[in-house]
Amino acid sequence: MPPRHRRAGARRGSLSPELRDALRAEAARLSSLDDPVEAARAVGDLYAALDRELDRVAVVRLKAVRQLRRSGWSYDRIAEATGLSKGRVAQLVKDVRQPSRRQAAP
Repeated sequence: MPPRHRRAGARRGSLSPELRDALRAEAARLSSLDDPVEAARAVGDLYAALDRELDRVAVVRLKAVRQLRRSGWSYDRIAEATGLSKGRVAQLVKDVRQPSRRQAAP
């Protein structure tokens, strides 16, 4: 498989071993599909499902940043401690999402 180009702004991250294994197993399953139309559709379906699940993960960070801000942390301090940019911290603090309702969604 050719090396994948990282998207702009991407950085190294970490996954739990269980999630990494599950993603690799799903990639193997998708690779085994013989019909290219079926494979392309299945990957699209996976991306759509991942977007929904990643939103749940994003809410965890949203709540954490808001908690730090409510505790009196400055945008600069939050950015330095979390590795986020100051601009991203500001976006998260002002995000209009309601974490409690979004996490409860199926």
